[in-house]
Amino acid sequence: MGKSTFREYSPGVALRNGEKVYVVEGRIAQGKFGYTFSCRDGEDRSGILQIVWPFSRSYENVRERWARQAAELRRVAHSGLVPLLDAFEHEGCFHLVQERCDHRLDHSIAAPDWDGSRALLEVARPVLHALAHVHGHGYTHRNLHPRNVFCAGRDLRLGDLAINVLLGNVDVLNAKISRWLVPPEYLNPSECGPMDHRVDIYQAALLLLCVLQGRITQYSFEEIALGAPARDAEKLAPQAGQVLARALRPKVEDRFGSALELWDALRN
Repeated sequence: MGKSTFREYSPGVALRNGEKVYVVEGRIAQGKFGYTFSCRDGEDRSGILQIVWPFSRSYENVRERWARQAAELRRVAHSGLVPLLDAFEHEGCFHLVQERCDHRLDHSIAAPDWDGSRALLEVARPVLHALAHVHGHGYTHRNLHPRNVFCAGRDLRLGDLAINVLLGNVDVLNAKISRWLVPPEYLNPSECGPMDHRVDIYQAALLLLCVLQGRITQYSFEEIALGAPARDAEKLAPQAGQVLARALRPKVEDRFGSALELWDALRN
């Protein structure tokens, strides 16, 4: 059985995985089960280093989940997803290294010269094609919003992929979704329908609504249950607004069935 001896890395610490070297920079975030740091590899390329430790969970269980997640991230690799560069174990903790992109989409949306109408299809195409790829491999994202879409040059990539969530009905009680991203079926499944991959379609439409509005709009549970996002979409540009309104309808069966179906409606 392994034992975690992790202590928070100081800037300048070098980690080795075979011939690969990663120099730790500043800490970006800390959660219950690990840290996220910025880092640079041996060729001075910037990356994101995620460290997970067992905490109160068994070492074997965490190692199995980490190894499975790393394998699945490699299997589902796509140009529209933030790539996994490396995965290794060090002193009883588990490390994932991913590409560090230039900035997040929400930073672009906040720019004074942002033009949501012009940007809509430029954002929708890579996001919805990446979602279609993820769904085609049997997974959902469940946490799609402008802070989890990253800009790498002129390319957009989805990050924070909850790769261990299988398609099919998502367990409402155990679904970890940010409060302002929950779809109506999370709040009222008996009335609105099951939680499945169409959670991502709803969240993608919320994201694109932010793109059009030029701001990050967060809705309360009451507003979500009453269909406020769909009504707001209807007030926007006639064609795009109507398409997004359909994708945001409270009842699952009234929305688009796939990411590519939403894309086709937006571009036509």
